[in-house]
Amino acid sequence: MTDRRPLTREDALRRLRHFGIRGADVYLIDLVPLIEMMWADGRVQAGELERLREAVRAHVGRVNELAGYAMLKEEHALAFALRFVRERPDPALLAELRSLVRPVRLSSSCEALNQAVRHSLLAASLAIAAGDGRPGEPAAGADLDAAERRALLALRQALDDDEAGA
Repeated sequence: MTDRRPLTREDALRRLRHFGIRGADVYLIDLVPLIEMMWADGRVQAGELERLREAVRAHVGRVNELAGYAMLKEEHALAFALRFVRERPDPALLAELRSLVRPVRLSSSCEALNQAVRHSLLAASLAIAAGDGRPGEPAAGADLDAAERRALLALRQALDDDEAGA
């Protein structure tokens, strides 16, 4: 058995730089689990893409509000996300990037902020998973297939405290 220490924010940022994600783009890795959810069933549906656009808009607004200035641009954030949507990325890459969300985005000294980020990620992922693929239709929880349930569970585990996720 190996001794696994929690990944530090600095370690995670180094790994993100390895993938070419640096600067303000670090705040866009929250979008990767949503994209992972979109691909869970093997294809991206129109309704999922619309929900991703809504999530990008909301995410950029939250980050900019916290920063106190327009740090992120919606067009850039959408382009960041769409590079993972146009062609299915390697699931191992998505899993690796998902593992970096917690140390980077849930490492604030303000626990309320960490919980708000966690909640928004889980809610957006569930909205994508639960939809039936038609834009504007309400999400129905009964529509989750086994692959989507596994992806949602993997995200929840990745966002949980190290002690709770162990």
